[in-house]
Amino acid sequence: MDKFGTSFQSVEGPTDGPNLKNARLVGVYIGANWSVPCQRFTPSLIEFYTKINEDIQQFEIIYIGMDENEEKYKETVTDMPWLFYDFKEFIKYQVYYEYKKHIQGKNKSNAIGVPCLLILNPNNGQVITNQGRGTVEKEGQGAFEKWLTQMSFK
Repeated sequence: MDKFGTSFQSVEGPTDGPNLKNARLVGVYIGANWSVPCQRFTPSLIEFYTKINEDIQQFEIIYIGMDENEEKYKETVTDMPWLFYDFKEFIKYQVYYEYKKHIQGKNKSNAIGVPCLLILNPNNGQVITNQGRGTVEKEGQGAFEKWLTQMSFK
């Protein structure tokens, strides 16, 4: 998945995203510090991500932050166990614009709907579903198997 680049950050520091290369599914999580729904959803997503990867790393997430400034961005990513870009990294905007049409909740002013969790096929970057958030909230751990099944039909 070269479209995401090879330079990421994690809680441990800079990384080339080794788990991204072997992931069965990839999530693109679009969020922001100012979003109350993100503040509520992120802890659930952290729990989901941790349980899915408990025995073997099979799901990777890349966070695309829409925060206003670097300080707020750093606050947001502090507890995230997945990949994210440096605040000033240009590729995060390229990734966002590539997948923008799949983001739910855009209003008439074309503001983004956050949080949004896109689930992608790691082999080709195709969107399996743009309803990752709702599926995690409704189905918990069963969401992962559902997405794998959906991927086999695409």
